[in-house]
Amino acid sequence: MPRPVQAAIAATALAAAALTAAAPASAAPAAPEGKIVVFVTEGSEISWAGTELREYAPSSSCRAFPAGAHVVANHSTGRLLFFTDPWCMAPVPPPFNFIRPGHGAHVSPTGSFRVG
Repeated sequence: MPRPVQAAIAATALAAAALTAAAPASAAPAAPEGKIVVFVTEGSEISWAGTELREYAPSSSCRAFPAGAHVVANHSTGRLLFFTDPWCMAPVPPPFNFIRPGHGAHVSPTGSFRVG
């Protein structure tokens, strides 16, 4: 077999191997990492040690804010979406409907959140 033909066959085989080894385009995105931290207003919990921060794992599941929630910090790798109700049915209107990773916001204790 002539050398150019062998080279073409080898190049085709390498390309096919590279394509089959690549992850499929429909692969699920990586789950968010980090944590969501919620500060609860002083007075909603009586303690001489200060106010305990509430920490949550980032999740696409809906979570209602705890009673007295005042500030949230997104220490996860995903966007944090906000809702006006505790069931994630009514999104907060833009531009206050989400915060990026590494950001925080004031929140309503009657609302909810999820990563998405």
